Amino acid sequence: MKLLKVTCLPLVLFFVILMSTGCKKDQLVVNEEKQYSQVDHVSSNAYDGGWGLTLQPDGVADVIPGGDIIYRGTYKISGSKIKVKTEQNSGSYTFEIISETEIKEKESGILLRSK
Repeated sequence: MKLLKVTCLPLVLFFVILMSTGCKKDQLVVNEEKQYSQVDHVSSNAYDGGWGLTLQPDGVADVIPGGDIIYRGTYKISGSKIKVKTEQNSGSYTFEIISETEIKEKESGILLRSK
């Protein structure tokens, strides 16, 4: 029984270290303004600019949820998610980070790419 404890301890420690270093950190760092716009958007009129998101380094975000109205708010990045909170409209938007250049709006599934 003692031999089993001695051989299992290094394995347990190895897996604990592996799990702690394998945890995802924030996938996106905003050191300068980042602008994302809807991929392959076809405008139906002069006021339809598609989806857009601008992130500022100070935590300020501008969201255009289709159309031409910009909602100002704040954002937080946690792992592979960007959560934007605004006082207007529904109050919050969630984006999934696909890569450094692509994000997807969670509710609509619309893909946005950085300019």
